[in-house]
Amino acid sequence: MSDPKPPYRESTIKGKEAEAFIHALRTHQVDAIVGERHIMVVRLKQAEQKLKNSRDQVRALAESLQSIRENERAVIARDIHDELGQKLTSLELGLSWLAQVTPKQQPLQEKIGSLSALVTTLIQSVRRIADELRPGVLEELGLVKTLKSEAREFKEHTGIPCLFETNMGKTKFDRAGSVAIFRIAQAALTNIARHANASRARMTLVKRTHHLILTVNDNGKGIAKKRVSSSNSLGIIGMRERALALDGLLSLKGSTGKGTTLTVRIPLSRVLIGRDSVSL
Repeated sequence: MSDPKPPYRESTIKGKEAEAFIHALRTHQVDAIVGERHIMVVRLKQAEQKLKNSRDQVRALAESLQSIRENERAVIARDIHDELGQKLTSLELGLSWLAQVTPKQQPLQEKIGSLSALVTTLIQSVRRIADELRPGVLEELGLVKTLKSEAREFKEHTGIPCLFETNMGKTKFDRAGSVAIFRIAQAALTNIARHANASRARMTLVKRTHHLILTVNDNGKGIAKKRVSSSNSLGIIGMRERALALDGLLSLKGSTGKGTTLTVRIPLSRVLIGRDSVSL
């Protein structure tokens, strides 16, 4: 008669089976967790890509709208200049003729003189409005000279000195880039005039290794942080959208009592023409 198997042998086998079962269960759980995390990562990447695509579409739309707006401004400016300007000039010539044929009628001469002064003022207003809609000097003189002129006019209109400095005197800009940069600078100076309580301003346009950098700063009261990110700050939003349309970035920093600094960085390839767009 054979000896029975020791009880501990059966216990050892059952223990190994239990360990194997627990190991399999843990492995299955780990695989399940890893699988779930992989799915989450994939879904997160898909969501990020969708968000990026959505932002790109919004920026493309904003760029298209900016282009349409500038074209409409150009048409309106041309119509104002051609239609109103020519008619006002004809009216001015007519009044001049009346003054010549009625030299002895003093009351009429005074009235003609008053109307002539009014017409002259209207002609100047028409030119100013047309230039604001579509600055002719931007196409005639280029961006650098236009910004220099804008700084000079800013001082004449506000009494606030504005220094303009650049290292891009002979650089050639493309049309869309020059319009966007000019509009940003124009809006920045307008904000200084309206809100900064500044006694001086400074504007620089410089070419760096890979970027064009526009800086506008003042010594005023300094913009509040909540205004920089406020959805009601439409002027700031507009400037930022113009920069984004050129793959650029806009930052706005203020320090209480020390003024505000606006900085725009735009890739050279988005604003310059030909060899000027090549990095140095």
